[in-house]
This record gives sequence, structure tokens and C-alpha cells, in this order.
Amino acid sequence: MKIRHGLTVLSLSGMMLAMTACSYLRGYPDTNTIEFLKNGSLRETSVEEYTEAYYDLDELKTLIMDSVNSFNEENGDAITIDLYDVKGQNVRLVMTYKDLASYEAFNSQPLFAGSREDYEGEIPEELVFYEAAEDGTLKETKTSPDLTGMTLYVVSEPVDLVTNGTIAYVSGDVTLTDAGACRTGETISEKNPAYIVSRTN
Repeated sequence: MKIRHGLTVLSLSGMMLAMTACSYLRGYPDTNTIEFLKNGSLRETSVEEYTEAYYDLDELKTLIMDSVNSFNEENGDAITIDLYDVKGQNVRLVMTYKDLASYEAFNSQPLFAGSREDYEGEIPEELVFYEAAEDGTLKETKTSPDLTGMTLYVVSEPVDLVTNGTIAYVSGDVTLTDAGACRTGETISEKNPAYIVSRTN
């Protein structure tokens, strides 16, 4: 799990799902993943292996639940739990935020999804974009792509990203994993973000 504001993000508001093997049949990712859903909500999967003896998973769960409960009390139950699963020292949490603003308010990791016009950050002029081909390969573009009518995602961490469209262009350390999904590499950070552009399906 990621450490944010001194808290480990697992989660939720007093409601925990049973930690059973059948939870792995629910179709949730088994890697750190951010999914943008059609209704405007955002689902985050965090997967972590805790092998050090100083981790007490019961205390960890209590700490996380308290932090999320506190957030929800002030923000109208903005976060819900889909899955909290422990197998040995492996912990997997799936939680849904009602919108991107809730995600950003709860986490210290910047994330953007919206139109190019709404993005307040600077896209470097020297940035190289790659066009996504139908066969899943990436081809360097000769000119800056026209982002009109498309959704721009700016990601500042290594993670699997599932858009709610079809990926048209990427820039940075990015690998396509599906028509609407990609993986940002270990070199991605706040100082070196990945830019992903998708068409709405």
C-alpha cells in the first residue's frame, strides 16, 4: 500500500468484506491499478506484500479504517470499499472514490483526468508523443497531436491505468496493456509524469 500523509491507504467506513479465497474470483486487478469508470467515479486497487515482522496487519487495518472514517465524516461517504483481502502477508485493497476530487483530497499523489483546456500544468514543448496503433504498438508522432475532444490523463507514479475510452497517444515511460489501458513505468514521478490521451468510446 502507498504511504500518504503518514497513513497507509487501505480502507473503509466500518464495513469490511470477508477475507475469503472467493474474493479473488471477483475480477479485481492483482496489481496497483487506477480505473476511471463511466459514471465519473474512480476505483483504486492497492496490492502490497508485508514481509517485515514489525507490520501488524490488525493494527494496520484499524489505522486505515479510522483515517477513512474520518475522511468520510467530513466528505459525505466519498469512499467505499469493494474488497479488503489478506492472504498470508499479502494485502489487497480495492476502494472506490465518488470522483477524482475525492481521490486527490484523500491522497497526496497528484492525478489529472480531463480536457487539455482544464489542465493547469504545463506540458513541455519538447515532449514526444507516441500514437497507439491497432496492433498495440506505439509509433512516434511527427507533430504534436490535436487533443481537442479527447481526455488527457497525467499520472505521476508507476501504476496500471484503465481509461474510460480508447488510448490514442502516450508520452513517457508507458506500455499499452489493452486498447484502453496502459502501465506507467518505474521512471514515472511527479517531476517526470506520464501523459496519456484517450478517445471517448
